[in-house]
Amino acid sequence: MFTAIFQDHYGYLAASTLVALVLGAASWLIARRLRSPHGVWFAGLAVTTTGVLSVTFMGSGPASGQCVINHDLVEPFRTTQGLWNLAMTVPLGFFALMAVRRPLPVLVGVIVLPLAIEGVQAEVDGLGRVCDSTDAQMNILGGLIGLAAAVLVLLKLGTIEWKGAATASLFTSLGIVLLGAGVVYPSMAFTNVDGTGLSQADARQQQAVEQVVKEAFGDRYILGRVYDQPCVGGQCRNVAFTLLSRDKAHPEQFATGTLSWPDKNRFNVLLQDSDQPSVMGYPVAGAKAPTTDKTAYDVAQAYMRERYPWGANATVHKTYPVGGKAGLGWITSWRWVDDDVVMPRTLDVQVSRVGTVSQVDVYLGPQQLDLEKPQLDAETAESLVRKGLAKQFADRGSTTPDDVTIKAFMLKAVQREGAWHPTWLVNISEDSEATPALDTPTSAMADPWQVDAVSGQVYNGAEQPLKGD
Repeated sequence: MFTAIFQDHYGYLAASTLVALVLGAASWLIARRLRSPHGVWFAGLAVTTTGVLSVTFMGSGPASGQCVINHDLVEPFRTTQGLWNLAMTVPLGFFALMAVRRPLPVLVGVIVLPLAIEGVQAEVDGLGRVCDSTDAQMNILGGLIGLAAAVLVLLKLGTIEWKGAATASLFTSLGIVLLGAGVVYPSMAFTNVDGTGLSQADARQQQAVEQVVKEAFGDRYILGRVYDQPCVGGQCRNVAFTLLSRDKAHPEQFATGTLSWPDKNRFNVLLQDSDQPSVMGYPVAGAKAPTTDKTAYDVAQAYMRERYPWGANATVHKTYPVGGKAGLGWITSWRWVDDDVVMPRTLDVQVSRVGTVSQVDVYLGPQQLDLEKPQLDAETAESLVRKGLAKQFADRGSTTPDDVTIKAFMLKAVQREGAWHPTWLVNISEDSEATPALDTPTSAMADPWQVDAVSGQVYNGAEQPLKGD
């Protein structure tokens, strides 16, 4: 991420360095005019403060109003960015104390400044970037290390003022706490990240993501952060990552994606998730803005032939609108069917209203399998799900709502415990008209229930087996 942030910003860095040097010289001259013996330290403080702020707000854009709270306090010590965040504030804490010789106001400053920076990144348009608690954590720790080093130096010199500005520091701290609790905190949305959920990706995962991104989009995007992430409620793992725009006019734009690990079979990237045009959309050569399912399919097909030509061998494909009046564009789904069972090989391409690719979902499962012959038909699968659903409601002291519709809509090969099973996908909804065709993201129920078409075992939407009576 650090390399990606600094790419193409060398002019900005050069200008920031010049500004820092000018401010440092000005601080030295002012201190000298005021007959302060610490002019050199004030100059160093001005230079380091300018450097920290310049690097922090480089490539800023719109504010999101959100902040990530990472509960894994060790994770930033394993990343280059985390160590850089620590290192760049060490001289800040050191120069600050050497300049003022009063530990209490410096202590307040090295704690408040990183928190203020993250708050500004979350709240102020034009200065917005990712607000992350790990950045503040490492910035504060770096400042404290610098402060501690300065304390050791000043103890030897005997020029430290332990109680200097104590009252002002106390009231300033109370004011900042009240401001944060009463104004900043209520205005922000927080995403709490469990320490067991995210960790820095290793070199093999980084390389794997680079390969699949290149296959899907060539060199159009810059690879940002890459994390190892366990699946929610399962034993699988994903590699989560971000893609950054190479457009210098929109450095704040980014996309998100995942790659299943370690099989690397499932790959998903969401380039844009709104009806507004974005520089993150992937352009397809010769494509025009689609207006119908057919013209949207033409764009998706052109992308498929360019990046995933094996999709041309699919048994069936379907294009359908996303959002009201296709506000989010269209998705084209390619599927493989063998002996009336849908195979796990899938390709989904979403095309925006302006004719760019906005989302890609790939699952490199087999195109053909030797499966056991299904023993249950759709009606039997629906009956088993209805029975399992009724039991779940009964366990909670209630009954199944009358308006619930249960519909087995697809017989698909599903892998469990290393083996493939013909499985009925069963949709549960309160809308009798909501019956999906194909296993697509527009299904009325995002996580349909499953029924093993051989054994009759029922699995709920979280793919957990239901116990019998």
